[in-house]
Amino acid sequence: MEQETYEVDSQWRNKYMNLGRELGEIVNEQQDKIISLSQENKRLKREIWNMKQTKRRRK
Repeated sequence: MEQETYEVDSQWRNKYMNLGRELGEIVNEQQDKIISLSQENKRLKREIWNMKQTKRRRK
């Protein structure tokens, strides 16, 4: 009885650890996407600002 309980607990611990790893990988992927989009957003804002400055100089 005690051995069975230990084995069941061990299985649940392993499942929980694997779930934690999988969720960690998903979070890392999402953070990478967020960083990438943030960098692209900064680049586009800078590009728009530069275009506005160029347009002002032409007037």
